[in-house]
Amino acid sequence: MKTIGKISKVAGLSLLTATMLYATNGDNMIGVGTQSRAMGGTGVGIGVGTDSVFRNPAWIVDMKGFNASFGATAFMPDVKAKVGPMPMAGNGQSGTSKADFSIIPSVSHSDHITDDLAYGVGMFGVSGMGADYRNEDPNKGLANMRTSLQYMRFVPSISYKVENWRLGVGLSLAYGALNLSALTPNNPMDPTQGYAQRGGGVSEDYGVGGQVGIGYYVMPGLTLGAYYQTQIDTEYEDVFDFNNDGVYEDMKLSQPAEAGIGIGYSDSYYGYTVSLDYRRIFWSDADGYDAFQWDDQDVIALGASYQVNGDLVLRAGYNYAKSPLNNKTFKPASVAGVPFQAFNIAYFNTLGFPAYTESHITAGLSYELSNTTGIDLAVVYAPEVTESQAATQMTPALEASNQQTSVSGTLRFKF
Repeated sequence: MKTIGKISKVAGLSLLTATMLYATNGDNMIGVGTQSRAMGGTGVGIGVGTDSVFRNPAWIVDMKGFNASFGATAFMPDVKAKVGPMPMAGNGQSGTSKADFSIIPSVSHSDHITDDLAYGVGMFGVSGMGADYRNEDPNKGLANMRTSLQYMRFVPSISYKVENWRLGVGLSLAYGALNLSALTPNNPMDPTQGYAQRGGGVSEDYGVGGQVGIGYYVMPGLTLGAYYQTQIDTEYEDVFDFNNDGVYEDMKLSQPAEAGIGIGYSDSYYGYTVSLDYRRIFWSDADGYDAFQWDDQDVIALGASYQVNGDLVLRAGYNYAKSPLNNKTFKPASVAGVPFQAFNIAYFNTLGFPAYTESHITAGLSYELSNTTGIDLAVVYAPEVTESQAATQMTPALEASNQQTSVSGTLRFKF
């Protein structure tokens, strides 16, 4: 396990070079590869190149020859927050998160062992979230809060075909880094008594999970697929002083299990492909997310592509999932083993982890530069979504909005 940890850490540090990482279905990317992202994050019912290693490894065996992909996504969220009016401290404060740019990499490779057996390996930034209000006055409500979750996976997989069936299995070696920091008053009734940093700095952990996928050719052009990814357990040490006693608590924050089904149809004569996926992400069963009262998500993804000529393919898609924090009324709970008030849970969810994006409009293209080299491009736009919590006699109102734009590019090689 120590060897796995070292490998994962080196991969994680080399891949997760940005200070923040945002995502869209909760804290998960809608798709890790450029082709998938251009088609709404689909890839369960159809193959999406070597990035099928992550979404549904069953389709790897349908790739021909040696394939390698090197890609990255430039993620540009626009997150704003407002605290107030405050019962005892005036109108409060509005602020814009400085965590507004991230680079999220993806590297994948596949090849055949025999005609019926293939393997794939991928390293992907797959999940994350965060905000950065360190430039704001902590006395006005935003607490100089800085939050960051960065999560990547190294995924070796194999794929086997029997007649019309495809079967894929994979192992997920995960690396996560969590940072929670906030300046809060030593005496909430008297801010003149000073502030204390409640965050313990960046904490890292590693986890292991698995995935399985199946695919089936109903008839020429028509495919069905399904997959399941297990929960990956992770625990971060000395993350945050949740009860203000001067001791940093450990926190379990496990990436949830998810399952999905998909259908795809390709017409080789007219050159078009359409795909439709349904996925469910089980946030409410995952450690940490259950304490912060996230709901499970139902994700609907729709994609289409059109082969313009032998070199150019155009792509478009749409992805929707209701926010796991949509219109929530939070309750007191135990977080990291200590009692946490309902307002504190609402505060962390609304301001610290703005995971409430819902709709995503996607487009892109693929172009073959030569017989061995091609490029993929994708743009994803997520319209602004706002979440809020009403004020009470003792707690201020909370409001935050999140709008996202991202651009992805991949360079492909095949031999």
